[in-house]
Amino acid sequence: MVLIKWLINGHRLEERVPLSDARHRKYELEAQGAIIYWSERTHF
Repeated sequence: MVLIKWLINGHRLEERVPLSDARHRKYELEAQGAIIYWSERTHF
């Protein structure tokens, strides 16, 4: 699992996604205008 934290429209959000989906999700968020400020692998 990967924990992704981002900032969009003044709101800080986070989401845990499977490692296999993390890169795609990161690009998807950036395409929506999000600024990714944290991404780390987690065990849960």
